[in-house]
Amino acid sequence: MAKHKKKPKSLWSIFFRPIKVILFVFLGVMVLGCLAGGIVFLKFQNEIMTCKEKADVIISNTVKTDFSQPTDTRIYDSAGTLIGTINSGHYEYVPISGISKNLQNAYIAQEDRRFYKHHGIDYKGLMRAGVVYLKNKGKATQGGSTITQQVIKNTYLTQEKTIQRKLTEFFAAPRMEDKYSKSDILEFYCNTNFFANRCYGVSEASRYYFDKEAKDLTVWEAATLAGISNNPSRYDPVAHPENATWKRNQIIDNMALCNFITEEEKENAKAQPLTVAKIYEPGTKENYLTSYAIHCAALELMKNDDFVFQYVFNNQASYDSYREQYQELYQAKSDMIRNGGFEIHTSLETSIQNSLQEIIDNRLKGFKDLQENGKFALQGAAVCIDNQTGYVVAIVGGRGTDDEYNRGFLSKRQPGSTIKPLIDYAPAFETGYYYPSRLVNDHLFDKGPKNSGGNYFGNISVREALNRSLNTVAWQVLGDIGVDKGISYLGKMHFAGISYMDNGNSSMSIGGFTEGARVVDMARGYSVLANKGLYSNKTCIVSLESQYDGEIYNGNQADERIFTEDTAYMITDVLKGTLDKPYGTGNGLGLGVPAAGKTGTTNSNKDTWFCGYTKHYTTAVWVGYDTPKAMPGVYGKTYSGKIWQEFMTGINNGLPVMDWDMPATVSLKNVDSTGEKTDAETGRKDLFSSVAEQTAKANGSKWKEEEDRKKVEAQAQRDLESSQAAKQAVEQTVSSLQSLIGELSALTHRDSSTEETINTAYGLLDQLVGTEYYDGLKTQLDEAANHAAYLPKQEDSTSKPQEIGPGVTKPKETVPPVFPGDMDSDEDYFPGIGPGGPDSDVQSVGPGME
Repeated sequence: MAKHKKKPKSLWSIFFRPIKVILFVFLGVMVLGCLAGGIVFLKFQNEIMTCKEKADVIISNTVKTDFSQPTDTRIYDSAGTLIGTINSGHYEYVPISGISKNLQNAYIAQEDRRFYKHHGIDYKGLMRAGVVYLKNKGKATQGGSTITQQVIKNTYLTQEKTIQRKLTEFFAAPRMEDKYSKSDILEFYCNTNFFANRCYGVSEASRYYFDKEAKDLTVWEAATLAGISNNPSRYDPVAHPENATWKRNQIIDNMALCNFITEEEKENAKAQPLTVAKIYEPGTKENYLTSYAIHCAALELMKNDDFVFQYVFNNQASYDSYREQYQELYQAKSDMIRNGGFEIHTSLETSIQNSLQEIIDNRLKGFKDLQENGKFALQGAAVCIDNQTGYVVAIVGGRGTDDEYNRGFLSKRQPGSTIKPLIDYAPAFETGYYYPSRLVNDHLFDKGPKNSGGNYFGNISVREALNRSLNTVAWQVLGDIGVDKGISYLGKMHFAGISYMDNGNSSMSIGGFTEGARVVDMARGYSVLANKGLYSNKTCIVSLESQYDGEIYNGNQADERIFTEDTAYMITDVLKGTLDKPYGTGNGLGLGVPAAGKTGTTNSNKDTWFCGYTKHYTTAVWVGYDTPKAMPGVYGKTYSGKIWQEFMTGINNGLPVMDWDMPATVSLKNVDSTGEKTDAETGRKDLFSSVAEQTAKANGSKWKEEEDRKKVEAQAQRDLESSQAAKQAVEQTVSSLQSLIGELSALTHRDSSTEETINTAYGLLDQLVGTEYYDGLKTQLDEAANHAAYLPKQEDSTSKPQEIGPGVTKPKETVPPVFPGDMDSDEDYFPGIGPGGPDSDVQSVGPGME
């Protein structure tokens, strides 16, 4: 059979069939894309239309003045009085003609290479960013936003990375390009960017960093500024010169890649050292009130970004990672506030602030030494909280008002014994195994802390131990409940000075932090005790308004339960003793109204504290040197305590006298000698919590251990009491015997009672057989008895004296004394027997005597 010849391929099959396939595939993808887009639109059409309408409103109302500096940030006190204005750094708007072409090219090369080709949206850039996103397994390393979109975001929208914001940009960008020219948009961009160090807009940035006008920027200077505005907190050349240099060089490479500069210009620009002039133009000076307000406002902006705050760390890696994230975002938010556009209303009360400042200054005025920077060497700081609202009402960061360093929230210092109620005793009360009357043995431990003054009290109640501020007891309590458990409570109260190195650190029990505690954190911690165990999430921010977004503060943040109401009440009751017990470390600092508090003094008196509260206010006071230094004779009770007392007396004056109400689940019970509650009337009573007891009982095995402990300690206490009674009896016998020995030794004659006294004394001596006192007292008694036996005998006087005349009696004849030396030295002595026999009239006369 003849073979069929293959039909030669036509030009269509060779060249056009593949194109046909590609077209069909492309059309298929387009159809699928349209279907997918249609499904997405149908599902999210409301959100999409909302974003489109928002974009329409933005562009319709846009005017060129929108792209100049925001209004100054203004801060108000609780009465609505302006207490601070933070300007944006002498902002100046610069037209595109006054902006270096190098900067324009740097931005285009780095941010939007198709700027002059697209119409607000760079679809190729979006696809490229999407491909890179997929290649990097979901990690965004390349943005798709155009300069036009960024102008819209910086001026009209928030920095939140949400789909709604991106959609609004997407709809607004083309309309923006319809309304303004490319030159206008690039001009807006350069004037609305932030360049760190309070430099808002290219004009101020050029002056600050390079001491020149924006039109005179060189290639490397322009690349530096473009890098800063990309991420001000990361590429700030003052704070992070290495990061800034790397970013600058990357932008220079991109400028060469886009043919804005030659290879020679590229190499020359990258070879330039990164030097900045840092030309400051003074702005509004911050004070203690405004600096704290800005700090709190920055935290609120971080909350709005859903930043998760952390206070306790498992290891160094988590600690370092968190610190880096926190610092970067915090810096960005605080810079944002200082750059303008915010109105901050606070709870800060100027009159209370002035009073606290004046008292600190007056109490410390005798310390006149200065630091090298001209500030006072000895400093003080204090924070006051209104317990009724939970807001901070005053914060003093140092002596005088010229020091911008606010030690009230910036400085971390060792809290000493003021930490004990918060980390040791309140957490211990929560377990149910500790209560005010529980006994703990106070004694010196090997490798344990020492008590101030070197005094140890043996078995002592938790109440008295806290009032006396005994270190060994606090150390034992935290060790028993677990160091990390105690630290966890500080974390719940948002203490910002806890390090991963504090985990398991038993010295935390007496305030031995790795970093320290802030004054504001101590005040907020004690306010938890004053407010029935609840932590208030309020700071000093009452209202926070953004020029662009309106009210952005969520003031409805719920309080957090830290301790039970029972625990807070019992700790408060104990801490009242600090002020009114004779042995309380703050004795004499009372206010004349119900108050509670705690002193704190660290090693060598380097940090001294007093933290205390009434129903109305909580105040924490710190006194010390910026660089820790010993302060002989200065204690928590002295300067810190006196500042607290004077200030709290003043602000509580005229307010209703209020005490804390005892919860229904707390009862006052009789306690026995072991500190346990009893039905017997003992004359001693203390507080017990049924809530805490139920918590303890819930752990069956632990409860049994505790009951066994109580039995053992009760038996030990009975044994101790028996031993003490026996010891007391011995001591009483010794005392009686010593008295008789003294009586015998002092005799000058003997009579019928002398023998009875000697017999009694030897009877007492027999009771001391086997004791440490026997041998010594026997020797003393033998000598005294011999002395008495050799004395001359004197008859008892039983008849009336013979009268010689009216009112005059005849003196009784005396018997010459007998001296031991006149008796035979080896003759045994028996009571009542001497030379001449019993009652002999024969008297021996000593040498030289008649």
